[in-house]
Amino acid sequence: MKNLLYKGIYITFIISFLLPVVLLFTAKSVTAQTISVSAIIRPRFEVQYGYRVPPDTSSTAQVLVSQRTRLNVAYNSDRFNAFISIQDARVWGDEPFATDAPSFGLHEAWGQYNFSQKAGLKVGRQEFAYDNKRLLTNGEWPQQSRAYDAAVLKLNLAHGWKMDAAGSFNQATQNSLANPPGFGSFYPGSNYKTLDFIWVNKTKTDSFYKYNISGLVMGEGYQQGITGFKDSSLKMRYTYGINSSYDHHRWGINFEAYGQSGDTRFINQSGISIPDSFQTVKAFFFSVNPWVATGNFIIGVATDYMSGSNAFDSSDVTHMFNPQYGANDRFYGKIDLFFNMPADTRNAGLIDNYLTLRYLYKKWNFGFEGHYYLLANEVEDIENPGQPLDKKLGSELDFSAIKDITKDVNINTGVAVFFPTRSMEFVKSAAFSQLGGPTITGFYFYLQLTFKPVFFSK
Repeated sequence: MKNLLYKGIYITFIISFLLPVVLLFTAKSVTAQTISVSAIIRPRFEVQYGYRVPPDTSSTAQVLVSQRTRLNVAYNSDRFNAFISIQDARVWGDEPFATDAPSFGLHEAWGQYNFSQKAGLKVGRQEFAYDNKRLLTNGEWPQQSRAYDAAVLKLNLAHGWKMDAAGSFNQATQNSLANPPGFGSFYPGSNYKTLDFIWVNKTKTDSFYKYNISGLVMGEGYQQGITGFKDSSLKMRYTYGINSSYDHHRWGINFEAYGQSGDTRFINQSGISIPDSFQTVKAFFFSVNPWVATGNFIIGVATDYMSGSNAFDSSDVTHMFNPQYGANDRFYGKIDLFFNMPADTRNAGLIDNYLTLRYLYKKWNFGFEGHYYLLANEVEDIENPGQPLDKKLGSELDFSAIKDITKDVNINTGVAVFFPTRSMEFVKSAAFSQLGGPTITGFYFYLQLTFKPVFFSK
């Protein structure tokens, strides 16, 4: 599996270096060109009481307005595509008034050359959004979103097959002898040194059913730096598995299963990663989600299981599955209590049993999700040393309503309520000052407007 991943990465970078030559000898006259200038303006009013952390007796509700603003320029032809997106993400009032404080950043900037209708190379800063975004997401809900610097070889093969092979190589700066420590490619940052993957997908649709199945092999590498010593070798963590769905129009099922192995940054009992220390990881994840549609209702039930480590096990191996680049906020409730794994369960993993309801009415999409959370493994009870916490973490109820008012304007609103247990308050608490006190219900409300004007298109 490692050899397969390395070969895919090697091919991607070889093609990147040969791209200018390929362009020279394969260039043809362009028969169709389009260019557009558009924007996304997304303000969101929020009331947070226990958002990401359960409230205690001293908590008060927070009211804020966050906003994402993007200016997008897209160019498309039959041989070449390009896209640039400039973004500002902020909370209203987070910059001092009447000061020269830079805020805009580059969200995306990539070019894609199409060797043919079936093959292309996409290079630059770009979003990754694969399958249901369980492992690779563009971070659609957080206003700042996510993008990655990478080269991706994209193949559209026969009979509904697709394949993407991605490679990346991060460097903190351009080193020189005048910029200690001189030349070299050691990467001291907290980000990955390299994130590489091969994704293979097969989709088929006919009048009776639709199925989709994907296989993913992903590796991410980190370098180790200790005072007076820098190890340029890569510590690689590998994630691999399948994502599948079957849709028979009125019923269907989704199934995912992944494993994780290799080396990961050491995770302490609080679930915090230690930058310059590594340990072996052996972990897994699976999710099963059957659903049925009746009238305008869609009803689904699901179980997600994310393996974790036992706090009473002295082994140097961690069993915590870490979907580090996935959209946890998409799956585990709008209050985002499990946004940052493994810290949000103190390395113990998570079981999420949930019910989903969807009701379509006059272009409105009404939704409900009910979650019941449990720890997948043992966490020590700090008030009773040597004893495990009860695994029950609590439940969450989410209600939402979404509608496209026009093709350029969308409204998305909802409310979430979380009922924590004592175990949840311990797992998420930093100071433990409220342990033994009453559990307090968390609350989150949001009202989001999305404007998508197209200023120019030709």
